[in-house]
Amino acid sequence: MKLLLVLAATLAVAAAGTVHPALNLAIQQGATEAILELPQVMDQVEASPSLYSLSGDAKVSALVATLQGLTSAAQAPFVQVASSLGLETQTYWGSNIILVKGLTPETLATLAATPGEFTLRQQVTVRMSPSIAEATNATQNPQWGVAMIRAPEAWERTQGEGVVVCIIDTGVNLGHVALADAYGGAWSDPYYNTAGPTDQQGHGSQCTGIILGRANGIGVAPAAQWVACRGLNHQGSGTEANLISCGQWVLTANPRPNIVSNSWGGGAGDPFYNTVVSAWRSAGIIPVFAIGGSGAACRTVGSPGDQPNLISVGATTNTDTMASFSPRGPNAQGELKPEISAPGNNIVSCGTGANNYITMSGTSMATPHTAGAIALLMSANPSWGYDQIFTALTTTPAHPFLSNADRNCGLPGPGDFPNQAFGYGRIDVAAALGL
Repeated sequence: MKLLLVLAATLAVAAAGTVHPALNLAIQQGATEAILELPQVMDQVEASPSLYSLSGDAKVSALVATLQGLTSAAQAPFVQVASSLGLETQTYWGSNIILVKGLTPETLATLAATPGEFTLRQQVTVRMSPSIAEATNATQNPQWGVAMIRAPEAWERTQGEGVVVCIIDTGVNLGHVALADAYGGAWSDPYYNTAGPTDQQGHGSQCTGIILGRANGIGVAPAAQWVACRGLNHQGSGTEANLISCGQWVLTANPRPNIVSNSWGGGAGDPFYNTVVSAWRSAGIIPVFAIGGSGAACRTVGSPGDQPNLISVGATTNTDTMASFSPRGPNAQGELKPEISAPGNNIVSCGTGANNYITMSGTSMATPHTAGAIALLMSANPSWGYDQIFTALTTTPAHPFLSNADRNCGLPGPGDFPNQAFGYGRIDVAAALGL
């Protein structure tokens, strides 16, 4: 009998969840929140034969319904246990996680003993990619970054008509003269629940202006439209739960965006956003991410930009050299990162006033140059998906002069390009359009 009891206890422990040591310590020191992460379901969703037979809105609706159904079923037993312990929960379907609030060391231990495969851990937090803002006048037209990637030549064919870009950032200044007329009408704010777009910080407005600003030559694709989700708070930091909320909102937004521009990130090697990115890809949405701002040492690229399945962007200067703050690959798996680079130093774009302009530097600014370039490519080629976009950007870029530091982090092929600094090169959207 004793042997049976011991065996039963052993099986119960083996079937219970894992608590990350850092979470245990944090709860003991007074923290009250945790992420309960269950096995991700995106592989099951993507393997569904019915999904392959669908396209467009029907496919996205089926994708969302399947994600919601699978995650709801998986999460239900844990929500029930948490509720019985007096804990508050918030469930998410964009990633198979539950945000649990009100934890104590005792309730954490009880929740952790629930049968099943799961991990209890702290929330991932991220920040906007570092950037320094300075007031300026928008005297140059077009701005140097827009000219460097040859967007004006592309405008002879398209200015981004018919394309919607989502910006997940600190918000967007709807009242700015360069942005107001380009608003597509969809907005979400998991932090402050504002009725319409606002941006106290300014980072998101700067990024939006670079993508499609309609004044003073600041925007790469000035005929495109924007929608936005406030994934970062007024201080420029973001929580995993709110970023997942933005990620799943993207799939249900009306209009649904063609591209999502993400100028934020955290530590290296973190897959917390991979399910969201996979869902976007399945829905035909192009994910573009900054690679961070930790400097020019090798293996300094940050997440989610260092993850697969997306386009990550390094930053260049007006002399076509790598910016000193732009991280270099490879990623933890030894893969090329970033894939491409774009102007990101001393970039002029929208401020938080009605008609003011600021200068910022960062891979945060290189990312929207790339998102704008993709908007031009998609407008000119409506049938193109991720693979065609990726091929166009990576087979036609400029190949600036390489320094020894640019070479030192690795050359995956026989030549100087691609490399772990520029990636395949600095984007040239006119060349990508065959112009």
